[in-house]
Amino acid sequence: MKRAFLVGLLISWLVGWSALSVAAQDAAGWQSQADYTFGQALTFELAGKDTDDLAQATLFFKAANLPSTFTVELEPADELSHTVDLTQLRLAPFSAIDYWWRLTTKDGAIIDVPAQTLIYADNQFAWQEMAQDDVIVHWTGDDPALGQVALDVVAEALPNLQAIIPVAESQPLRIYIYPTSADLRAALRLTGQDWIGAHAHPELGVILVTAVNSRTAAADLRRSIPHELVHFLLYQAAGASYEQMPLWFNEGLATYLETTPNPNYALLLETAVAEQNTIPLEQLCYSFPTDANTVLLAYAQSGSVITYIQDRYGNQAVTDLITAHADGADCETAVARTLNLSLNELQQDWLASIHPPSFWQQYGLWLLLLAGGFAITALLVIIPK
Repeated sequence: MKRAFLVGLLISWLVGWSALSVAAQDAAGWQSQADYTFGQALTFELAGKDTDDLAQATLFFKAANLPSTFTVELEPADELSHTVDLTQLRLAPFSAIDYWWRLTTKDGAIIDVPAQTLIYADNQFAWQEMAQDDVIVHWTGDDPALGQVALDVVAEALPNLQAIIPVAESQPLRIYIYPTSADLRAALRLTGQDWIGAHAHPELGVILVTAVNSRTAAADLRRSIPHELVHFLLYQAAGASYEQMPLWFNEGLATYLETTPNPNYALLLETAVAEQNTIPLEQLCYSFPTDANTVLLAYAQSGSVITYIQDRYGNQAVTDLITAHADGADCETAVARTLNLSLNELQQDWLASIHPPSFWQQYGLWLLLLAGGFAITALLVIIPK
């Protein structure tokens, strides 16, 4: 009995191994590929020798910024093809697109064509490349100095950022330097987005910046790269809670940690404070204004609030706020938990720090009391007894 069982087990194993071998052989006979026109169309194709035996073909594809895996059922044909309209399905530039096929034969056998990955790069440019550690810089043109400047900025900024943002180990990073702001905006518009300046896709490990003028490139990159690096590191620190992190905190920390600050922010903020037109922090929790002037004020104000928190409470308070948001605390709760303040109290303390009370506001009451005392004394003197 035991011998018969072992023989049966061996036969079953051989049959199973044979079936697996046939399935693997069938999959190897299929050729899968994908190609695209940036911002326009993405086409998946599959060709094989046994198309007449197919009963069904299913294409799967996914990317980090898409909500879920897409599934497309196709009728059997000599060459299977499916085109995605990228004016409707917006893909982030430089996304990694994973795609694979599952085929069903007429006799019910399943053939899984192995997954492949396509990098959806902006192929409108010929990109140069330079790498250091886990950072790869891409830029256009023939000047290698630009790539080295970007790598130097990263190396200079990272220690300061990592002293505040609690990331155990930084992930690989790709930086793309566009030749003009118009080129960058055009690339983002094709994907349904529109930014004036630099932009980060932290979930992809990608930063998009510009360096328009070779004479100001270093200063520009010292502003844009650290700013976007903050988003990249915050994403790693906060994980799934990153999207719920308040904008005033996220963008404020990025603005505060720019190596070369934007010189326009100080004047915008000074004017807003003088005219009492600052924006309530609660309005900057989950959205920023859309008009150009007010959105710049939102950045300036958010950066200034982070500066106040750091000056008043130290780096640890900023780190504690990051941890609170990573734990899922909302805009109001994180501040209360970390600073023991409401958002409104934080705003009032911040305003007081950059706009100290005037002499009259500080001493006006005492001056009035003093003047009243003199007036009463004078009356007592002149009133006849």
